[in-house]
Amino acid sequence: MNDSPTGKAAREQLNRLALQWKQGEHILVSGGTGSGKTTLARHLDEIRIRRGGSVVVFVCKAEDASIAKHYAGWTRWTEWHRRPGPAENRILLWPKVKGKNLFEQRRLWRKTFAEALDDIGAKGKWTVHLDDALFMTSPVHLAFGREIAMAHQMLRSMKGTIITLAQRPSHLPLEVYACIDHAFVGASREAADLKRLANLDGSSSSKELQQMIAANGKHDFVWIKCNSRAAPERVNLSV
Repeated sequence: MNDSPTGKAAREQLNRLALQWKQGEHILVSGGTGSGKTTLARHLDEIRIRRGGSVVVFVCKAEDASIAKHYAGWTRWTEWHRRPGPAENRILLWPKVKGKNLFEQRRLWRKTFAEALDDIGAKGKWTVHLDDALFMTSPVHLAFGREIAMAHQMLRSMKGTIITLAQRPSHLPLEVYACIDHAFVGASREAADLKRLANLDGSSSSKELQQMIAANGKHDFVWIKCNSRAAPERVNLSV
């Protein structure tokens, strides 16, 4: 898929989101590999930047040429050593871990992300894009689930926004769901995922929502407005 939505309907839907999405509100994007969640999240980044905001992407991969290509024009930081200046509104927080052993990689990622969240929590008004919730929260990887749950809760009061990407909703701590304002959910038929999502929408029954999610095509997402009575709607980035 392209790096930005090309379909007229998708552009119209995301333009409506831009008008509704306030700084301090969190977004979940879930979907399998190749579903388009990275494309969607990058569009969300640009919505925030166009409205005068600043975005930092927490990159959870070793050296990857595709990331550098997708984020051309962004500034890479390998450590969080100071607060960004006013003009530094597109930052990739991407520690250099290549060549280090697994223990040192984990220590470096955790240290870097923790320092960034602490500083952003104090500063507020930033958008944090978490590109791989499973890697960040899993006990066998960064075991950062408690910190992610706390960040969702604490940043709201400081007008900080989090965009969280997850292959499956069940990868996220339960506490996160009380803080989600918008969710874009790709295809899933897993009972654990559907159970987590069932109570996000107040306009329809959990059974109706589960059926809508299960009917998603490969590049479809169900947009759930979690704190609204508005009905969920399907978004396909190419339509």
